[in-house]
Amino acid sequence: MVELLADGAAFEVEFSDRNGRTYESVGLHPEQIMVLYFEPASPDRKPEMVTA
Repeated sequence: MVELLADGAAFEVEFSDRNGRTYESVGLHPEQIMVLYFEPASPDRKPEMVTA
């Protein structure tokens, strides 16, 4: 869960396990947050190994 604080000057970010139990809650400034987008993979896509 992410809560907007101080008109967007800060956020409270809550991390929960798969059962919904909070295990961490932290306050962050906007520059400390990276927005990630999730898009499900196509069912036709085959898994592949990615190496650095």
